Amino acid sequence: MKPIKWLTTGMLALSLTACASYYPIAVDVSPTVEASAGVYRGQSVSLSSQDGRKNDYVIQIEQKDKAPVVVGASNNLKVQMEQALAQGLSNQGAFIENGARTQVTLELQEVLARVIRGHISYDVVQQLRVQLTLQRDGRTITKQYRRSAQAEFPGRLHPELDKVKEALNEQLSLLVKDMLADRDVQQFIGGN
Repeated sequence: MKPIKWLTTGMLALSLTACASYYPIAVDVSPTVEASAGVYRGQSVSLSSQDGRKNDYVIQIEQKDKAPVVVGASNNLKVQMEQALAQGLSNQGAFIENGARTQVTLELQEVLARVIRGHISYDVVQQLRVQLTLQRDGRTITKQYRRSAQAEFPGRLHPELDKVKEALNEQLSLLVKDMLADRDVQQFIGGN
């Protein structure tokens, strides 16, 4: 009886490994920045970031009667988002420097694209949430930004993770754009 149990356990582990090995362990996540110039007149901003997500993966592939497969980011997502925000603020005319009076903290709270298998296609459901905290001279404002999107991609066997990655990058880029376009943020940074 014991050899059969051992053999069954081994076969199950091998089959799970075979399914998981089809997907990469990580994808390149890199938001792009679009920001209009002339918003700030050389105000200095100190920028930092933190990752408060519950999980460190960015894609979760869900198939019926199978354990989910997770895929991480090949680069540091927190750093990517901080760099994108810094580039956008610089494009708008702010100076990014350590020790500036105005401190901006970006916190990642949720970045996940769930890939849900159907019969002849798969749905990609994205949930993104970040928080921006701005502080200066004892004043603080905190802003929450959320993005959610759903798309359906054709595919019978395995989802194409390049399409999922592109969709995720697009939503992350829109999230950065939302922060840069926020009038409350602009007034806080612009006010001396």
